[in-house]
Amino acid sequence: MTRAASVGITRRSLVIGTLCVIAVCGVTPLNDLILNDTSLAAGFVPLAAVLIAFLLVVGVNAPLHRWFPSRALATNELAVILMMTLVACSVPNWGLMRFFIPTPVAPFHLGAADEQYWRAFSGMDLPKWLFPVTSMRDGRSDPIVTWFYTRVPRGEHIPWSAWIVPLATWGVFIAAMFATIVAVSRIVLEQWASNERLPYPLVQVQTALIESPAAGRALNDLFRSPLLWIALGSVFALHMLTLLNTYSPRHFPKVPLQYDLQGILSEEPWVYLKTKLKKNGVFFTVVGVTYFIRSRAALSLWLTFILVNLVDVQQGMQQTEMPSQAWADQHLGACVAFLIAMLWIGRQQWIAVIKAALGKGTAPGGRSVWTALIGILVMIAWLKIVGVALAMAALIVLIIIAAHVVVARVVAETGLPFFRTSINAPQIYTNFPVRWFSARDVWFSHVFNVLGPITTRDSLAVTTQTGLETAENVQPGMRTRRGMGRAIGWSLLVGCLVAAPMTLYCQYSYPTPSSAEAKPARNYFGAEYSPKRDVANPFTDFSRGKFTGKPHKPAVHMGIGFGVTAILEFASLRWASWPLLPVGYVASYGAFLENAWFSIFIGWLAQVLIVRFGGANLFQRLKPVFIGMIFGEALAAGVWLLVNAILVMNGFESQPVKFLL
Repeated sequence: MTRAASVGITRRSLVIGTLCVIAVCGVTPLNDLILNDTSLAAGFVPLAAVLIAFLLVVGVNAPLHRWFPSRALATNELAVILMMTLVACSVPNWGLMRFFIPTPVAPFHLGAADEQYWRAFSGMDLPKWLFPVTSMRDGRSDPIVTWFYTRVPRGEHIPWSAWIVPLATWGVFIAAMFATIVAVSRIVLEQWASNERLPYPLVQVQTALIESPAAGRALNDLFRSPLLWIALGSVFALHMLTLLNTYSPRHFPKVPLQYDLQGILSEEPWVYLKTKLKKNGVFFTVVGVTYFIRSRAALSLWLTFILVNLVDVQQGMQQTEMPSQAWADQHLGACVAFLIAMLWIGRQQWIAVIKAALGKGTAPGGRSVWTALIGILVMIAWLKIVGVALAMAALIVLIIIAAHVVVARVVAETGLPFFRTSINAPQIYTNFPVRWFSARDVWFSHVFNVLGPITTRDSLAVTTQTGLETAENVQPGMRTRRGMGRAIGWSLLVGCLVAAPMTLYCQYSYPTPSSAEAKPARNYFGAEYSPKRDVANPFTDFSRGKFTGKPHKPAVHMGIGFGVTAILEFASLRWASWPLLPVGYVASYGAFLENAWFSIFIGWLAQVLIVRFGGANLFQRLKPVFIGMIFGEALAAGVWLLVNAILVMNGFESQPVKFLL
């Protein structure tokens, strides 16, 4: 055994990991906010992590193993680098910066067009150190705000210094939030991975990528498989035709990867099905990951989604419609039941962890309890300092933690590459009299809905668990090493220090569109749409002395969601053959499963047929095919990133092409 293989974390793994973090957080804003190609950091199989793993294993380690084996990166070093890269992917896009950077300027921008909102916002008399403007009263016309949305005029400079104080003050809350999420993720990981033995499908994929080759070999068994390269090349070629078709549709065909049954299903009752059931496409990354999901979990995802959609058909036949808010409240009730089940199932582990934190046991995660507790106290204290009532501050923090735990659990069970929960504090407190709450309570609750649950699409809880469990798989005991926590913290710090100025550069250098139809969209969603939809509009309603009206009975629908999930939890625990898991119902709400269900169905069907007719042996032999699909899609997106960047730098218009959800 080499020296590198005998220790968990090495200096060169930290150095290379840091360089990967800088690359991810430096390039992602340029790619996502300017070129608008497939996001480098989106989801839980982020393109950046796949490309870096491929480069290190094939481009760097393979030659080293072949000619200088003593200098090759050991598997545990690759695991550390991959963990740092995954964690970094939670920073530059949906995980934080897409929404965080616009937060201090959005109120002034929106207030310039909405006098009612401006009066309500300015009436709170919030401390100036939260915002980069020169004057709170004149902030709507401050160049710091207007240039953020329209670009810096020629001859002027980006106002970097104005952002130092607000980013630092908001950063206190963000740092505490990140520390808490990482700590809670570490606490539950032992229960989920060791006691409940959840499959963590994404970990299976990541572990296969970095497995050591046999002595004298340049590549491991996975990368030596012809099946991997055939699948990779096929998917890559299909996407290359799409890219060429984008610029020259007359000479290159676009391979259809979609079905459209809207014309056939245009009569009652099928007309009431969701559009994504009647029209959808194939995402190879989702198909590839689904192959590693337990068949019962995959079945639960796509079948529950279809069954839930039958409610829409029934409502349509009665000439009624289930409001989106009702579905959201059912999802909230489902998440509450889901969380209660987690607490109950793991009750012995939670007691052991608390005892370890008090010095009365040795259960892993004892130190993490104190990290989480300190992080929670800092977040609540920060909210109290800016004027939020204690009860509301506690609710905001509770919802943020709950949202990340729910998403982490869903991904641990299913391996979904994309998922986000929509639970939020306003769903709860808007059912009480409006006079119970102050303007600061309401405004900050909506702000931290955007910076909390909405960001779970790139949840730090998921990337932390995937990274730690991958490291544990390649070297048992690694996830409990104290240095792993420091590596995660360092990755987040470096990632924020790089991603924040790069996001500011993108915002000040390129105008933000005022319409969703504009191409490229840049950061329309994070800087314009979400601040208006998720913060300004409900806050304006509150300023008029009311909460936004609800066309349904929230308690009834929360009860339905809670009851359905509780029944599924009981049935799945009571009967081993019960086909539908509660995670399918929890994940059925939202756009991500809506987009991915057909690809999940294909992956599930392939897995079932292969096991049915070829057994476990054939299932193992065909794993490279489905990993090759993931690599083929990632490499195609990476090539297009480079091509599009070169074309834009030479004066061509950006042609956004997205291969993933």
